[in-house]
Amino acid sequence: MTSSLYHAKERHATWLELFFDLVFVAVIGVITHDLAHTHDGHLSAAQLLRFPLVFIPVWWIWMTHTVYANRFDQDSREHRLISLIIMALLVMLSTAVEDSLGDGFGLFVMLYGAIRLLLALLYGLAYRRHSEQRPLLRTITLAIALGGAVSASAALLDGPLRYAVFYLGLAIDVLWQVSQRRQLDLLPIDRRHLVERIGLLAIIILGESVIAMVASLDHAQWDAFDAGSAVTGFLLIGAIWWIYFDSFPLLERAKRLTNGYVLIFSQLFLCMGLLLLANMIRHAILGDLDHATFSLLGVTGLCLFYLGKQVPYWYAFTPWRRAIVSNTLVCVGITVASSFLPRVEYSLFGMMLGMLVYVALTFKRILSVDVSDCLSKH
Repeated sequence: MTSSLYHAKERHATWLELFFDLVFVAVIGVITHDLAHTHDGHLSAAQLLRFPLVFIPVWWIWMTHTVYANRFDQDSREHRLISLIIMALLVMLSTAVEDSLGDGFGLFVMLYGAIRLLLALLYGLAYRRHSEQRPLLRTITLAIALGGAVSASAALLDGPLRYAVFYLGLAIDVLWQVSQRRQLDLLPIDRRHLVERIGLLAIIILGESVIAMVASLDHAQWDAFDAGSAVTGFLLIGAIWWIYFDSFPLLERAKRLTNGYVLIFSQLFLCMGLLLLANMIRHAILGDLDHATFSLLGVTGLCLFYLGKQVPYWYAFTPWRRAIVSNTLVCVGITVASSFLPRVEYSLFGMMLGMLVYVALTFKRILSVDVSDCLSKH
């Protein structure tokens, strides 16, 4: 017997989705921890490259499962079983993360391909249940299956070509689905549920920031700079939480967010930014990273956060557009200027002040402007 989640008026995250998030947290923790290890005060090029190359496929798994559940989850036994198998494969995939650009590449891509095929199976089951949406569901199923198969085939190759083939599969999967966005407008997302799920993902990532900060406290040789970095880092995380969620409920009613892709892909940048900031704060407390690499993490992380945070609002609320662009430029300018300060602790403090300026400008120039015409009635 199944519950009618697909037709629920007040759809919320299910216990299965929350369990899925728990496994995702564990995998994200492994990916993020790779950036915690320095070598003579530096992060290697392999570490910096591995982070996006590994995070993006794992993020796409989470997002595909979430979007499927948003439209088609009926809490069936088949959905539960397939989701649990995907979780088990994600745990196995996490063991190959650290060596994913080396000997672990084959295992990583085969597990990724298997997960994508299971997600295609979920859409195949939806194809059987929803006869009125079969053309669209057939296309999405084929996109996921073909993309996963191409990515998995990279395990048979050697050299740089294997990475190109792996991400070719990912690109086929993503671009083929995005090409169906007009048809997906006829099958609109449950905005309330998707916004809730995206918000939970942001909380997960912010939690990683707190975990990284707490873990660093046990190893720090405490002095005034370490204490200041810990306080500044927490203030930065708190300011990010405040500004992210203060206007977040408006996205549930934004008329223009029909198929969800703007919100979905903007969150990729936001989540990557937050994970980079988590490691930036960790290294500021430990004092184990050279200034140039620290600045790279800080500027890149905050720019990705500003981009991911602002794009959905710029797209959905036209009266805010000019202020969004100018506010973002001001705060990015403060962030870049802070990176030139003589100590990493000073740079972190300047970046935190930039975030507080961002909060103040948002209250003054954005949230004070009426956007009721951009909101649906219900």
